[in-house]
Amino acid sequence: MIEPGLIRVFRYFTGVAMIYYALVAGYTALQTRSGAVPQQLLLYVNFGTNLILFGYLSWQWLERRLGRWYLPIALMTASVIPIFSNLIYFVDPAVDLSESITRSWIILPILLVPLVLIAWQYRFRYVLLFILFTAAIQLFILLPVASPINFETVPYLGIPIVQAFAFGIVGHIVSRLMNIQRTQRKQLIQANVQLAQHANTLEQLAVSRERNRLARELHDTLAHTLSGLAVNLEALKITLNENPLEANILVDHALENTRTGLTDTRRALKNLRAQHLEDLGLELAIKNLAENAASRAGFKLDFNVFTPLPELTPDVDQCIYRITQESLENIIRHAKAQHVTIQLQQGGDRFELSIQDDGVGFDTSDMDLDHKLGIRGMRERAAVVGGSFKVNSKPQVGTVIHLSVEGSS
Repeated sequence: MIEPGLIRVFRYFTGVAMIYYALVAGYTALQTRSGAVPQQLLLYVNFGTNLILFGYLSWQWLERRLGRWYLPIALMTASVIPIFSNLIYFVDPAVDLSESITRSWIILPILLVPLVLIAWQYRFRYVLLFILFTAAIQLFILLPVASPINFETVPYLGIPIVQAFAFGIVGHIVSRLMNIQRTQRKQLIQANVQLAQHANTLEQLAVSRERNRLARELHDTLAHTLSGLAVNLEALKITLNENPLEANILVDHALENTRTGLTDTRRALKNLRAQHLEDLGLELAIKNLAENAASRAGFKLDFNVFTPLPELTPDVDQCIYRITQESLENIIRHAKAQHVTIQLQQGGDRFELSIQDDGVGFDTSDMDLDHKLGIRGMRERAAVVGGSFKVNSKPQVGTVIHLSVEGSS
């Protein structure tokens, strides 16, 4: 996997270099009134190389097509062509060896960029291979020019060695910094996983406590009410024919206990509703839910509300919130998505919810969706409020969840 931001930096460099060589080549041609001197030929080669690289790095189809060879090809092109184009300086008979070598130092910053990118992306051994490769080619170029080797030409042959030493220091520093960053990134991911696990544990504990509290409350209210009602009905059954006045009193007590139990039951059931819906409303509750899922899974989120949301019944609010929650959990666990789009809008008298991801997807024709508990649960929730629930998915394309319910309360 290519490091984040590397291709963008590489493309930025080739774009700047392309513009620079074009301007310098044009200016030189105007000054010399010639377009064939060695220096200009070198400018043309560098301009063409960076132009090709800029187009190559901007074509995402090639990245998908070439896979892991995409970046090495670009780095090889950015390194080899400038080195061999530098031979132009050594074929100019009007320039002596010292001046040719001095001019050839212009290649140093050109090679420095591929060096940094290699250290950024790969291990240090690949940096060493790059350094040895560039030094060997430059020595191969210099040896015939510097012949015969003597006291005067030896310093020139040492230039590639000095350059290799400098490249080694730069490559080592960048490679070490990237290793530290990768280690920190890995530790951060592990910390996030642990935090997510802790949060899930706390959530489970909170749910367990809430269930226990509701169980106690239902036992203290509904169970006692029903027990009292059963006793009243048994007494009513005995006294109904013998003492009608007492029977009426028992009926009144039974009705009062029933109303009290019904009120307590409704209050207990209300506590089962999502608290975010009560505090924030549907739109903000879903947005917070989606942003939390995006931060956990690392996908890009687009949250769109096209029209002001209508007033919906509490049951419909609850249905929409829970279906969104289940869909996002499925995306986190199974989809491996990079981008998720959630849309809320009203079309005519219907409220529309759409959740789309670009994950791995699945073949709906080969899968019995009714046996998938999550999808079956969402479909049942939609049916309870009279809504329409649909799932469309294709392998390696993604999945679309669509819910349509009555828009008026």
